[in-house]
Amino acid sequence: MGLLAALSVVSPAGAAGIATGQTLGVGDSRCTDRVQSDSGARLTGFFANGTGEWTALRSATVGGPETVVFRAPAGSPSGTQTPIDQTIAPTASGTFFYRACVSVDRIMKVSVFSVTHYQISLTSTGPNVVTDIGPETAALSLNAQACGDRTPVSSGDTIRLVGTGTGRTGWIISVTGSTNNYEGNWAVLYTATDGGIDQTFVLDPEITEVTACAGGGVTGSRDSVSFELSIIS
Repeated sequence: MGLLAALSVVSPAGAAGIATGQTLGVGDSRCTDRVQSDSGARLTGFFANGTGEWTALRSATVGGPETVVFRAPAGSPSGTQTPIDQTIAPTASGTFFYRACVSVDRIMKVSVFSVTHYQISLTSTGPNVVTDIGPETAALSLNAQACGDRTPVSSGDTIRLVGTGTGRTGWIISVTGSTNNYEGNWAVLYTATDGGIDQTFVLDPEITEVTACAGGGVTGSRDSVSFELSIIS
């Protein structure tokens, strides 16, 4: 099965729409971009159809040595969807960079696509916060998928998706809007590359939110992906 076909099965949609479901296989992992904060951070999300681990990491600089400041089991032995809503309090004074990760160690229900389903988001509500620092990252087995946060946009914005992968990678930009033309999630990009991507798009005026996703397309190993969606004008 081709990668685009596989992604369409993982994320079912209508003729022109596409969902942004996030899935991971055993041994896969997914990490958010970074939040800069002097007041800690907040990790939210859910994990279903498997077990794994949530972690939050802190560093003094982007790319610098990281300290694990939170660790907890993800999912449940029954496969039931299990939420997480964890405040990560600062344990030292000063401004730090935080990111959160989730990894998978077991799938509870095995089918054609043996994956867990999850969402992960890292935010902070402090007064001195900078969000969306650096790329989203993941190690994805075949048919696994990672999506960034929904990004609000203004009428006619130009967006740019920059990403890298160590193998065949599926790339999706989905959008939602304020008119019937964009009910649900619709793809303005739905392609696959060997390695990376760097593409810009001028959005229709009705579009109000965009989301970027990467899908693993490597058979027998993992695709290490890194991607970032930005508004450039």
